[in-house]
Amino acid sequence: MTISLEELKQQREQIRKHLEWLDAKISELAPSETEAHKAEGPTEAMPPLPAGAQLYTPPAPEESQGATAPETAEADQPLPKVAVAPNIESSYKPKTQREVLRAKIGCLALFILSTALFLFLLFGLPYLL
Repeated sequence: MTISLEELKQQREQIRKHLEWLDAKISELAPSETEAHKAEGPTEAMPPLPAGAQLYTPPAPEESQGATAPETAEADQPLPKVAVAPNIESSYKPKTQREVLRAKIGCLALFILSTALFLFLLFGLPYLL
């Protein structure tokens, strides 16, 4: 599945509009809290990570002998650490397998009951009349 550049730009614009809407709603609901946070400024402490999450640290750049990177102030600053979502696939797998087994049992029970009803209506009901 390929996504064109135009589609990506449209999605980015929609996300930007949604974030603006969220900011407006937050400022409507809690104006005192948002003003207090803006006055404090950015904090250095990172929020606690969920259980099983790990911090992403970018790999060290490899030094090439031929070309040298231009030295800028931006290149000297370290990249911020990004939280990586924990592997949650394993928590969903047992539940899904149980549901599939339950559905198979239900289908088998429905088949047996419908077959028994059909046979009763075909052979049993005429003898009762």
